[in-house]
Amino acid sequence: MKSILFYGDSNTWGYDPATGLRYPYRDRWTTVCADLLGSGYNCIPAGMNGRTTAFDDPVKGARNGIKGLDYELQTHKPLDLFVVMLGTNDLKYTDARGSGDGMDKLVRLVLSANERYNLSSPVFPSAGSSMPVLLISPILLKEHVGIRRDDVSESEKLYGFYKEIAEKYGIHFLDAALYAEPSGIDGIHLGAEGHKKLGDAIAGKIKRYFDELRETQD
Repeated sequence: MKSILFYGDSNTWGYDPATGLRYPYRDRWTTVCADLLGSGYNCIPAGMNGRTTAFDDPVKGARNGIKGLDYELQTHKPLDLFVVMLGTNDLKYTDARGSGDGMDKLVRLVLSANERYNLSSPVFPSAGSSMPVLLISPILLKEHVGIRRDDVSESEKLYGFYKEIAEKYGIHFLDAALYAEPSGIDGIHLGAEGHKKLGDAIAGKIKRYFDELRETQD
């Protein structure tokens, strides 16, 4: 069985913009993805509202993605794939370039996990020539009451910086904005249909990753 960790923010957690609560388990994109992948995959959702790549929230603690990363890696190891979708919340504290810098640091920590924990069992026991990371550029912000126009513009730039990171480290990449957009309710969070579309797209990407990996190992 392949074990996959989904590391993200409120759109991975399943925040419902209509109620302020959490979507039912079956309606979240992580569950949609898991159902499509089937019984051969153990999909572990690790989303947190407000999580950033590398920035502290001055009011709410435990939102810095880098500071929480190793807890999740060590808790859920062994892993076959790490899927990360962060960046939107970074725009409260920095611009798209700053978010790219934060994601770069986070990805480097993931890729060095086995080396950094070399006295315990590996996080990625099957890591080889194919880097076990899927980096997802998040959905775009939409102009809405309370959302700054500058933040909308910066969200559109995240794709470019994240694509460069994926190419730099030879990891896998997907642009969530090609498949889903935020709800018109708040311009930030996925609606129910967005969760379905994104779960479907990510499941397809993951299937292709493991199919290609099997071909190289045959």
